[in-house]
Amino acid sequence: MSTTTTITPDTHRKPHVILAEDNADLREMLADVLGDLGTEVEAVADGGRFLVSIASHYDDGKAPEQVDLIVTDINMPVCSGFDILDAIRAAGWKTPAIIVTALRTPLVRTRASKLGAKLLIKPLDLQTFESTVVDLLAHPPESDVEGARDGHASQPRSRH
Repeated sequence: MSTTTTITPDTHRKPHVILAEDNADLREMLADVLGDLGTEVEAVADGGRFLVSIASHYDDGKAPEQVDLIVTDINMPVCSGFDILDAIRAAGWKTPAIIVTALRTPLVRTRASKLGAKLLIKPLDLQTFESTVVDLLAHPPESDVEGARDGHASQPRSRH
């Protein structure tokens, strides 16, 4: 892992990342990597807390500008990462997402792709994780992902 790479957004605030992972050791390790990259990390331990975190940022059907990246596992207690990503995409959120999972099936790859999320397979290569985070924060998506509803899709975020 590179310790010299940091994210330099066009704003005066640190990029905000929501991290949802039920494995405590992996959650702590990913939070450390994200923190070393210069992000503010909101780490949650299960799908229920992930849902509460997302709901706390919800703003009139649009992805809030203060959430710059979502990193989530799929299989977690209470609610799956896929279920929550499905819901926020249906609400028009374009927030970049990384799905981390041990599931290596074509169905998982297809579903992640339809959600516009990057898929990383466990065990994670931390350099790949780091470069994916840096890339997504430097180049947020500009187009609607499949599943966004007409009239509810948020506008591309401007970074002041």
